[in-house]
Amino acid sequence: GAYLPHAPVRMPVFATRDGFISSIDTRALGLAVVSLGGGRRRASDAIDFAVGLSDFVALGATVKAGDTLAVVHARSEDAALAAVIDVQSTFTIADKAPEKHIVVSRP
Repeated sequence: GAYLPHAPVRMPVFATRDGFISSIDTRALGLAVVSLGGGRRRASDAIDFAVGLSDFVALGATVKAGDTLAVVHARSEDAALAAVIDVQSTFTIADKAPEKHIVVSRP
């Protein structure tokens, strides 16, 4: 981190309700990073190393409405706002704690 550029806009992603983080759509998180410019859609695309996501809440964590789920790092406020909406939708907040933390990897 010390040698990477810093994005000018940092925006928290807030929990919309109280509950437990029961799942996180990691593929959708990756697509949100690509939309910010932190990944490639085509091999010719440049990667912006300043943008991305950080400070994730853990799977299974207890959250209250307004708690930070993650932080978006973006080049503009518009890009940050769009990413916040995308990232917020990747977290499923359930009424009860998930029984097991299973990570399923799909090809």
